[in-house]
Amino acid sequence: MRKDGKENNQHKGRSRTLEGLQEICHRPRQRLIRYARGTNKEGIEQVGFQSQMMRGHMARTLKDKAIDRFLSLYLVNDIFSRKGLRSLPATRLQKLVFLSEWPMIKEGRKGFNFYFIKLIHGPFSQELKGDAEKLIQTKLLRGQWLVPTSNAKLLLGDFRDLIERNESFVQYIRRVNDVCAQIPLRQLLDMIYQLPWGEGKTIADLRPRTPMLYPMRPERILSEFEITENEVEDLLMNFDPKAVNDLVQAMKEMQSGKLRTHEQVFCTV
Repeated sequence: MRKDGKENNQHKGRSRTLEGLQEICHRPRQRLIRYARGTNKEGIEQVGFQSQMMRGHMARTLKDKAIDRFLSLYLVNDIFSRKGLRSLPATRLQKLVFLSEWPMIKEGRKGFNFYFIKLIHGPFSQELKGDAEKLIQTKLLRGQWLVPTSNAKLLLGDFRDLIERNESFVQYIRRVNDVCAQIPLRQLLDMIYQLPWGEGKTIADLRPRTPMLYPMRPERILSEFEITENEVEDLLMNFDPKAVNDLVQAMKEMQSGKLRTHEQVFCTV
């Protein structure tokens, strides 16, 4: 009886969590896009001419990249600081960002701008994978478990005004972390597959490489993440591995007394 009761409680817990996910991620309004199939060397789907035009029109801008990396860093730091995680596998990061971006798009709010397709382990974004690698290269995240460093906390502290100005956007992230942070990864994947997608379908029913999320068309945007041009430039510099490396090297030279001239510092600019 104790075993049965425990299993029954686990089942109830999974049901409540699934209900929480469904509440966060209502079915999106976008229609799925059908396109010619094919794969490139990395196994990422090549789209037909019409979808190539669509993707080209909605490619991420530098501003989009700055926002995406900042929000991704915020998500990782939030899940470690508030939920006590010790590691964050890349697969879980992909799912948490997907679950945050989906309701943003549904409600016409331009926050995350990642392009997601369905792969074997659920929603996946090659752009997010690349951004996570940059956050590691710039010493904001550490290792394969994506642990936020002291530099990440300093950066987020420096941009506290930006976070407060966009409280309505980071609330999406916190809600997802509250529901999904401590769910076993396999269970989280199963729950995502059960989420409704389209008429009478679930994510599990989608064919591999089906496009799921992508940057919104301008006419669909009701509100945007508020950020100034100076903030975009500052963030892009902090997310640029070469710029960060050059700055670290310059600081080391200053500490050792080996100062370079103005021409030496900016000769490659």
